[in-house]
Amino acid sequence: MKKKILTICLVVALLATAVGGTLAYFTDTDAQKNTFTTGNVAIDLWEDFGDNDALGIEELIPAVGSAQNGTLKNGVEKEVYVTNDGSEDAYVRVHIAIPTLLDDGDPTFDASKNILHFNYTPESVVDGKWNWSKTVDGTTGSNWNSYTTTIDGVSYNVYVVTYETALKTGETTVDAMSQVYLDSKVTNADVTRLKAALGEEWKIYVVAEGAQAAGFNDAYEALNEAFGDPVEAEGQVTEAEFKAAYENRTWINND
Repeated sequence: MKKKILTICLVVALLATAVGGTLAYFTDTDAQKNTFTTGNVAIDLWEDFGDNDALGIEELIPAVGSAQNGTLKNGVEKEVYVTNDGSEDAYVRVHIAIPTLLDDGDPTFDASKNILHFNYTPESVVDGKWNWSKTVDGTTGSNWNSYTTTIDGVSYNVYVVTYETALKTGETTVDAMSQVYLDSKVTNADVTRLKAALGEEWKIYVVAEGAQAAGFNDAYEALNEAFGDPVEAEGQVTEAEFKAAYENRTWINND
């Protein structure tokens, strides 16, 4: 079952909102959808999550098997993708925020130390698709485009993934990510400790941004001009923006 996410908070899942730019071009806002547009760019952030529980809640159980060889069990589907619903070609990127306690993050990015893992498919990071690095000529898996932020007193590692190809009207990206799962080594004691720090609900926040493609050489140039470079504070999604997205969340069932 597919659900369209305009803005939503899911337990151990997603807070998603589609936002547009703040350039001095044509702009429009829709407070109900919490969507901003630049130059007649309109994007929607979509997500297929687990079994789509009505409350957006999924249970995490330590994984069995390997994601790398396709034998993983107990993973939770979390497919995140973006559609261009506007009249202009658009570049898009996504900010994915994971609690720092669950994610090794900067500076080592040693996934073996993660409590919570996320996966993307090899097909999603070929040329012209999603790029997780800081620059257009960077390689996914190195030089991660990332920063840290704090939401309600909880530290988050934020990964920024950029879609290299401009989306034409009606086009949709491939999935930026495919699933999340709890590390197989996690114990009851670990969960108790993490709940003491994070509470009963562990959240991953996702924000999508879209900017017009016309006049720019590549996605990084367009999006950094519209929103700022995420390596600098001006290009980072703020706590206030995440919380505003939460307060205006909407869940639409598109069965």
